[in-house]
Amino acid sequence: MRRLIVEVSSKALGKLDPTPLEKIKSVEVLHFLRLDHKEAAMILRVEFNEPNVSIEGIFGDDLAEVQLLEHEKENGTYTYFIKVLRPEPDVARGGEYVSLPYEIRDGKVKITFLGSAKQVRDRIKLFEDAGVRYRVVSLTDAKFPPHSPLNRLTEKQRRVLITAHNLGYYEVPRKINLVQLAERLDLAYSTLDVQLRRAERRLLNHIMNES
Repeated sequence: MRRLIVEVSSKALGKLDPTPLEKIKSVEVLHFLRLDHKEAAMILRVEFNEPNVSIEGIFGDDLAEVQLLEHEKENGTYTYFIKVLRPEPDVARGGEYVSLPYEIRDGKVKITFLGSAKQVRDRIKLFEDAGVRYRVVSLTDAKFPPHSPLNRLTEKQRRVLITAHNLGYYEVPRKINLVQLAERLDLAYSTLDVQLRRAERRLLNHIMNES
């Protein structure tokens, strides 16, 4: 699995995402709770360019839920929990998924993508095809902490398991079924079923042996 961090201007990103980012002075996503083809849920810290701008004015009708968690009056920042309806999230439509860091500052957006080598190449091509100028901040192998059980999986197993988790396959009720997941991963149904079961078995064996 590869980790790509790119930097683009807020204006240029508008070619792929209609969110009016120019109204935002700075954003730091603290936690991604969910990000898939249906919705995004996250905790973020925001500073607006003008005092009369609101989070509702940024996301408009796409904003399904918002909760103000903290307002730091001394520096004018707000911390929110938000849920945004994203039926076709252009920022993550290449099959890869968005991770931290994700931030906006001084008119520039820094985005982190995790995915296979092909997905990373496709992401770069998507920017180029859309005429979006970008700067590659970093392109490395995605490393997990030495103690992480994910290190016991093969790269293919990590990919299907992490993607399944991020797209809501393990939620109750499920947000995506195995057929849909296979389509998103561009895998045959039978291949995905085997890889997912092997990944789950390895993790369960590790957990049972450690308990």
